[in-house]
Amino acid sequence: MARGKTKGAGSFVQVNLRELNRVLKEDATVIVSRRFAETLSLQTDNFAATTTNIEAQTPVKIKAEQLEPVVEVNKENW
Repeated sequence: MARGKTKGAGSFVQVNLRELNRVLKEDATVIVSRRFAETLSLQTDNFAATTTNIEAQTPVKIKAEQLEPVVEVNKENW
């Protein structure tokens, strides 16, 4: 049984800073890689990632949308 990431899976994504500013408060704490922080000489706090401290601190609001009804198509024999 294979473990770890599947081939082609990525650990990183690109997010536009404008999008981050839109959804985060000015004083929000954001988890970034240590190498990223060191590259930019960012002031950091010691942090150890665990499943407990990475969970969202507040519930995420989900907007429910009503989907259009599905149109049924009957196949006829020709």
